[in-house]
Amino acid sequence: MTLTRRVVGWLLACGVSTMVTGCPRPRVTTSPPPRLVTPDVLGPAAAPVPKASNGRVLSSAVTKVTVYSDRARVTRRATANVSPKPTVFAFRKLPGWVDDGSVRVLVTAGRIVGVRVERNFLARATDKTWQKAQVNHRVLANRLAALGDELHVLAAQKRQIDNIKAFSLAKITKDTTIGNVKVKSYGEVLTFISNALRSTAKARRAVLRQRDKITPEYLASARKLAELKNLMKLEETTVLVTLQSTRKTPTTIELTYMIPGATWEPMHDLRVSTSDAKTAELISFAVVTQTSGEDWRNAQLSFSTQSSVRSVRIPELEALTLGDTHTATRILTSKMSSFHRAQKAFTQQSQLWNKVHQRKSMRTRVNFDRVFQSNMQYLQVVQSKTVRIFQRLQKRGTTAHFKAPIAPIVRGDGHPVRMRLGHGTLKTKQRIVAVPEQSLNAARTLEMINSTNQPLLPGKVALYQDGAFLGMTEVDFIAMGERFALFLSVADHIKLSRKLDRKRSALVRKRRRRRNKMQVSFIVTLENLSPKSTVVALTDRIPVSENKAIKIDRVKISGGVKPDSQGLLHWKLKLKPKEKRQFRIAYQVEYPSELVLETKRRLARPSSSTRRSRNRKPVRRRKYKIGKQLLDLENML
Repeated sequence: MTLTRRVVGWLLACGVSTMVTGCPRPRVTTSPPPRLVTPDVLGPAAAPVPKASNGRVLSSAVTKVTVYSDRARVTRRATANVSPKPTVFAFRKLPGWVDDGSVRVLVTAGRIVGVRVERNFLARATDKTWQKAQVNHRVLANRLAALGDELHVLAAQKRQIDNIKAFSLAKITKDTTIGNVKVKSYGEVLTFISNALRSTAKARRAVLRQRDKITPEYLASARKLAELKNLMKLEETTVLVTLQSTRKTPTTIELTYMIPGATWEPMHDLRVSTSDAKTAELISFAVVTQTSGEDWRNAQLSFSTQSSVRSVRIPELEALTLGDTHTATRILTSKMSSFHRAQKAFTQQSQLWNKVHQRKSMRTRVNFDRVFQSNMQYLQVVQSKTVRIFQRLQKRGTTAHFKAPIAPIVRGDGHPVRMRLGHGTLKTKQRIVAVPEQSLNAARTLEMINSTNQPLLPGKVALYQDGAFLGMTEVDFIAMGERFALFLSVADHIKLSRKLDRKRSALVRKRRRRRNKMQVSFIVTLENLSPKSTVVALTDRIPVSENKAIKIDRVKISGGVKPDSQGLLHWKLKLKPKEKRQFRIAYQVEYPSELVLETKRRLARPSSSTRRSRNRKPVRRRKYKIGKQLLDLENML
């Protein structure tokens, strides 16, 4: 009798004998052991999509791009041979967010018989690649499941051996008590248990090694299958062009279309040198970003502030009829633009499209999702800002178009690219401007005339002096030949102050007449701290009444300056070294007290006043603004 049979027989004898207390019964587990849980990455297969019509695939490249505030107009060029027989040529692998309504085709020879736009998914359930990936993934999943079952069997076997071990200890205790101990039989049991535990542990290690080897392959197949599944939702645009000619001849085909996901922002650099204080170098730039998934290489780039959707009309005046009960109504019926569909497709597919088409580049594979999201946020911020700026230009009736002098590479993953648009040397005149009511820092400014051959667009201006960066300022639209001024730096040697003279200022409330009278007096002080003479342009103001109920009188201004129609005061002062000058600005305001009382009630109840202000007439809003200004003056007293 072998060792195994002896041990089994010994256990059966104990189990069926008398079931003596202390002879434990093996524990039986009905719940299944844990198995390797895998995600359901297969899912239902997508429905087959018919392929685009067969056509000769053209090898095309982007040659021209016009970037607007919220889109880009792309022109591709390809060459082909046309013949008397109608031939279909295909522009393939275009983004799925091409605007159908903007597709235009131009040929140098032959006749265009037809143009058709089709879309296909990049992957289908019937593709061999998808089917092969499914089979490979299932094979790996089954192998992992088999290894999991083997680990389950080994775990159950180890539990049985542990039960035998516990049972043998209980039996030896019992046999020792009654004096029936057989050393040979007990040694055989110990040998069996040791060998069984070693073989079980060895088999478990072998299974774990196989599972660790297969798991990376399984995860890679799951990722590949997930990518192919995503490609079933990713569209690709194909433009089919049918051409015909009277004879065989080569032709050049230009395809033009609009796509969202592109914008640009104007910026400027202003460089000043202390050695040449009469001139300044002004450089204009365009910062462009696009997420078409395709790099623009050696393409002629243009930048436009014009809207690509609004129609331009000749300005005309219609009759202004007063008191006419007839109301002319103009009904404009417009369908949803095809660009809305393109914008929606861009929002849903742009990140996956770029991930697929940029995956060969190592620089974009590292943290691609994080980098793309950052670039997309930058694009959205710039686009919203640029749209508002260009809309203000259109209200002014101004549009501008710029061409980049060089053809740089604009990456298609949303990375911003800065390119130079223009350069000019402008004559400058430095001034020191002081407006103490707004700021106690005197500003050094540059007055210039735009003598370049192009306008300056609204945008940020980086200031440099002798190569050192001073800071950022902003510029509005400046037409050619228009005069403008820019902030350069702070004139630290000019000390400013503007204080209320409380001895000569007072507020008198006349309750019987329900009117307030306010006497205000300010003292403005300028001091030149430098050892050189300095010319300063000082500006201040007094209130101007546009309401008959508000009266302003007793205006006293030192320095022999009179206010203009807007109430502004201008001094041109030449301060000697270490010189200090003072000016007094005094006036009296008489106004109805209800203006301030109503303003206080509105400020005390902002929510209710906001609701009421929606239904108020413009006169009421104007009174609220006047009352706020008067209340600010009262709070200073």
